[in-house]
Amino acid sequence: MGSNFQFLLALVRMTFKSAVGQRSALLIRAFFSVITHLIYIPVWYVVFSVAPDLSGWRLEHALYAYGLAISCWGIVSLLAFGLRMIPEQIDHGELDSYLTLPKPVILSAAFSSSKNTGVGEVLFGVCLLIFCGIHYGFSFVPMPFFVLMGSVVFASGILFFATLGFWLKQFIGSAEEIYFNFNLMASRPAPIFTGALKIIALTLVPVSLMSHIPIDFVVHHHWLTLTYAVLGVAAYAVLAVSFFYLGLRFYESGNRFGIKG
Repeated sequence: MGSNFQFLLALVRMTFKSAVGQRSALLIRAFFSVITHLIYIPVWYVVFSVAPDLSGWRLEHALYAYGLAISCWGIVSLLAFGLRMIPEQIDHGELDSYLTLPKPVILSAAFSSSKNTGVGEVLFGVCLLIFCGIHYGFSFVPMPFFVLMGSVVFASGILFFATLGFWLKQFIGSAEEIYFNFNLMASRPAPIFTGALKIIALTLVPVSLMSHIPIDFVVHHHWLTLTYAVLGVAAYAVLAVSFFYLGLRFYESGNRFGIKG
C-alpha cells in the first residue's frame, strides 16, 4: 500500500512537471479555456429569466452545478488525462509498456499524460463556485469535498467507458463523445432527469453523484442522502477499476488482436 502511494505521488509530480514545463502553451490554453466557458454563463441567465424556477432549481443551483462539472473536468484532464487515451493506447498496443512498470497498471495509464487546458477549467470552475458562495450564500466548507467526490465519479466514468476499447476497435472517437456528454449531463439541472433518465443518472452514468446530490445537500442538508452518495461513488469506482482489469486480462491473453494460444 505504501509503495503504491509513493508510486502515485511520483506519477503526479511527473504530470505537474510536464504541464508546467510548457508555461506559454499552458497560459494561452488556460486563457482561452476560461473564455470558452464564460460564453455559456449568459445562456443560464436567459433560461432562468424565462423560467426562474425549474422544479426547485434556480439560477444559483445551475451555476453551482456548472462550476462543479467544469472543475471535475479540469482536474481529471490535468492529473489523469491518460484515462481518456486508454482506447487509443489499446489500439496501438501501447499498454504493453505499462505492464512492465510497477503495479498498479491503472495508475501508470492514468498519469501517462496531462492536458494543460485543465488549469483554465479548474480556475474557472473554482471561481464560479466561489462566486456562488459569496453571491448566493452557499457554504464554502463542503465545496472541496464535492469537487473531490465529483472528480472520482468522472474519472471512474471515463475509465469504465474507456475500458470498452478492449473489445471495440477504434473506439477513441466514440469514447470522447461519451466523456463530453457525461460531463455535460452533470452540469444540467436535476429536474430534467425523470423516469429512465433518472435511473441512468444514478447508476450507469451517475452524474447525480457529481452535482445533483451535492446541491441537494447544500440546500436541504440531507446527511443520509449524502452518505448514500459517498457509498455510491466508492461502489462506482470499484466497478470501473474491476471492469478495467477484466479488460486488461483479455488484452494480455492476446484475444484483443486475434491471437490464440
